[in-house]
Amino acid sequence: MKEKNKAMNIIPSILSDEREVVAKQLASILSSGEDYEIERVQMDIIDGEFADNITVTPLDLPDFEFGGLEVDLHLMTQEPLDFVYEAKETTHFVPIKRVIGQIEKMSNQEAFVEEVKKQHWLPGLCLDLYTPLSELSLDALEDVRVLQVMGIQAGFQGQQFNEHTYQVISELRELIERVNPKIELIVDGGVKPEHLGKLLELGVDSVVVGSVLWKAASIEEGLDSLYDELANSESEETF
Repeated sequence: MKEKNKAMNIIPSILSDEREVVAKQLASILSSGEDYEIERVQMDIIDGEFADNITVTPLDLPDFEFGGLEVDLHLMTQEPLDFVYEAKETTHFVPIKRVIGQIEKMSNQEAFVEEVKKQHWLPGLCLDLYTPLSELSLDALEDVRVLQVMGIQAGFQGQQFNEHTYQVISELRELIERVNPKIELIVDGGVKPEHLGKLLELGVDSVVVGSVLWKAASIEEGLDSLYDELANSESEETF
């Protein structure tokens, strides 16, 4: 078993409209993830309106086996609050822990956060690659438990990580420390092993990874590349 990295969480993501792909990727995480102490998975929900792509919906999720994994929902949708209502119907069947909504087409951040809290889930907000931090509601941040920033433009896996993200992370970390230090800072999209050292240095708590796992020869190979780089980055920080 790989020793769990104490400084950064690795969160596999699944983005597909094909049930067979979703089931296969979940099975891979469940069969191999325990050896790496993977505790959660991020399910990407895209409605075809936010981005020119589509995935399974919250109402499809009860059909899948999540084992002991926690589920984070990442809502890349026209109105994320509508999909919170949809997810409510799966409460007894899907182990949802966090619900993270893109703010770009969210009409009211406070209402979104409040509704997520009503379901006893942890609320999160996500910024697309070029969304200004000024678009975040400071009132909403008082109750937010996750701030996620995209390293790519939201909607598709397989894109290259954009180094503009580093500046956004730096500003977000400063905002978090000032407004609500309990917030978990997550980076999602395009993350590869070579980015982890810088992300660790900037104070990122967790990274969401998709293509680096699903394009590798095996999920174990993908996870090994990430954990080995994290171990190297941590050892370098001690000198």
